[in-house]
Amino acid sequence: MLSCDFRRLVAVALVLTTTVITMPLSAADFSNGRTVLGSVSAVGSVYVRGVGISQEGTLFPGDSIRANEKGYAKVLLGTGSKIELMEKTDLTVNRDSQGVKIAMTTGTIGFTAQSPLRIDVAPFEVTATDGASGNVAVMSSATAGVRAINGKVTVRNLKTSESFVVLKGQERLLGLQNGVHAPALAEVASNVPMPIPAPRPVPQTPAGKTSGGLAMDAGAWLAVIGAGAIAGVAIWALVDARNNHNDIESNQAAIKQVANANAIANTSAQQQAALASAIALAGQAQLALLASANPTQAAAAASLAAQATANQAQLGTLQSQIQALQAQLAAGQGSTSQLSSLLSQEEALRNSTNTIITQLNNLLTANRGTPGVPQTTLGTVGGPVIASASVPA
Repeated sequence: MLSCDFRRLVAVALVLTTTVITMPLSAADFSNGRTVLGSVSAVGSVYVRGVGISQEGTLFPGDSIRANEKGYAKVLLGTGSKIELMEKTDLTVNRDSQGVKIAMTTGTIGFTAQSPLRIDVAPFEVTATDGASGNVAVMSSATAGVRAINGKVTVRNLKTSESFVVLKGQERLLGLQNGVHAPALAEVASNVPMPIPAPRPVPQTPAGKTSGGLAMDAGAWLAVIGAGAIAGVAIWALVDARNNHNDIESNQAAIKQVANANAIANTSAQQQAALASAIALAGQAQLALLASANPTQAAAAASLAAQATANQAQLGTLQSQIQALQAQLAAGQGSTSQLSSLLSQEEALRNSTNTIITQLNNLLTANRGTPGVPQTTLGTVGGPVIASASVPA
């Protein structure tokens, strides 16, 4: 009888021991009686307190969270606030008398604050309250960005105590080494996610730059892929719709028109990517030049960033027109004159984009000795390969 009871006692002890060991908790969690901050949901490679979690984990004050490549994490705090970590993001979550505080080291987060939420990207502190949402991205060791999507957020320089407010739809670039900030620029908007979507696998972000010197971010690559995919579907639909017709020459001409629309769409997407890179480089140069007391060149960098942003907006309109024409061509409609008009618009914007890139390269070269000015240049964008049978090149 005693032997049976002893075996049961051992079995229960083993179950409890196994549970404790496999949970992402430390012994100090029990002895110190730490308060639970919230929960973490993970997809891919995510670590809490250095322990990998497969789906969910518990969050305590002082815990670190790291989302590796292809990792994604969503944090639900007990206060009702939500945080989203994209891949390659590292941060620590804590709490004090003022509320929850997040210290970011690398990466990108989205947030929705139902109670005071502070995000530390030294030397700056971003504070959100009352349902405000937005994004914070550490883009390099010298530059970060903040964007307000809803409500407003307050940014304070902890060293100088200077503060300013970022309103809904606004963005700011933050100089992490020199403490300078500037109105910004589309880098944060083009690279960071919308706040708090449902957990999902994170697409891999292409690393590095293309051989032509064009640094294309995830959004730009998706634009290029999307343009090709839409055109591919259009070609398939066109061939399928006409497969019962014997007019082979007519079919070939129609397919060339769709291919031409695809070529224009791809070049437009490449322009968007080049402009995003130009805006980022101009923003970094602007911060560095402001810090070095060179307002004239800083203003020139800001002007180039503004021109690039304007071109991006025009390209967005053009890309919508291209997609509409692709759908028409897939249905056997559309015309060569429409393609010619779109090509002319794309060419005018491409010439303007390449002028901006050239001027930016000259500015970066001229100020290469200034600390913080990017030591790189961008390649210009080439034109689409057009089938002359449909649209004159």
